[in-house]
Amino acid sequence: MRLSAWLPLAALSAAAIAAATRPHYGGTLRVEMHGTPAALDDPAEPLGTMVYETLVRLDERGAPKPCLAVSWQHDSAAKRWQFTLRPQVKLQDGSPLTPATAAAALGAVLPGAVVAATPNGVTVRGSRPMPDLLLELAHTGRLQAGPFRMTAFEAGKRASLAANEDYWGGRPYLDTIAVEFGRALRDQLADLELGKADVVEVGPADLRRASDHGRAVWSSAPATLITLIFASGRSEDPRLREALALAIDRAAMFAVLLQRQGEISAALLPQWLSGYAFAFPSDPDLARARELAASLPPANRRLSLTYDPAMRIARSLAERVAVNARDAGLTVDVSPQNPRGDVRLVEVRLTSLAPVRALDGIAAALGLPEPSVPDDSAAAIYESERHLLDVFGVIPLFHVPVFYAAGSRVHVHGPLPITRLGDWRFDDVWLSVTAP
Repeated sequence: MRLSAWLPLAALSAAAIAAATRPHYGGTLRVEMHGTPAALDDPAEPLGTMVYETLVRLDERGAPKPCLAVSWQHDSAAKRWQFTLRPQVKLQDGSPLTPATAAAALGAVLPGAVVAATPNGVTVRGSRPMPDLLLELAHTGRLQAGPFRMTAFEAGKRASLAANEDYWGGRPYLDTIAVEFGRALRDQLADLELGKADVVEVGPADLRRASDHGRAVWSSAPATLITLIFASGRSEDPRLREALALAIDRAAMFAVLLQRQGEISAALLPQWLSGYAFAFPSDPDLARARELAASLPPANRRLSLTYDPAMRIARSLAERVAVNARDAGLTVDVSPQNPRGDVRLVEVRLTSLAPVRALDGIAAALGLPEPSVPDDSAAAIYESERHLLDVFGVIPLFHVPVFYAAGSRVHVHGPLPITRLGDWRFDDVWLSVTAP
């Protein structure tokens, strides 16, 4: 499947923030984020790409390029792939990267495929064509061979990384990276402005504030899904789900709360990835919503909506949903972290640029059954997604980017240090000795 071109939004490009002086080694990069990861190996965590690496890496435009594999080829049906491994790669435990090690890593993440070691690489054979295998392997089959080593990790609190002196691509410029978890966005931006942090997350409403203070702003693609999902049992009456979906004015929320950053969407996969999201209507129809709500028993017209306070602008979005629902004749009570809520407002980050694997990841994160996709065609993926939306009480709202702001002592000697999916690549980041 072809991917549409994507250009990162950046208040200042990598070239604009590069200093006139030559990059040098040393220093600790101080990073803050609002998430509270429980483990490093979660594919949805941006830290992972600095410790783990895969056979294939994606460039700024999403095109595959060599990483732990230096080359690859496949047959005309894309059923059999041959990868040649990069020689003399040392894993972070000191052992060499071998074909057997790579084959074991791939075999664990490619169910249904036959993976075998060869003298200088691995082969992957599937029972059906695998045209998106390179996109899939850019995010799966990870091995600890990245530019940084994890030296400390406190779940939900902080992490420390140190430069990997044996990294095959050369030692990164930074000595260490210190990451603080669970920081509210407003506190992160304040720390950046006070010089207490070097890289922080920024919400859409604070982009202008960050750029006005001369900060570089880096952006992923719109790779985070914001969606409503009904609790089990509350979505059994399709009239209730449809009434709520048709009452929501996504365009107003998008313009005011999201500052027009990202994509309005009623689909699980974003338009830039799937190519068919436009086929799911997202415009409100208040007249129809009122008709459906009026047909419900009075007791079924009241819902409780819950959200995680750590989620970006979750409260504002939830309250706007409640206002829209009221206009349709539904009552929505909003409260944070209500385990008995009828509907949850959640965000799910894409973990793959392969559409089938991306849909699998979203379904797993939302607690939905694994999608049944007979092949990798857009038509088959669309039908699988349509089934999930029709049956399981999901109301997608938006796909939004992840934004990071960097302080004045942060410089980049190369591409932007954030991938299309929002992962970090800080091996080309270096620090001024003193802020200019």
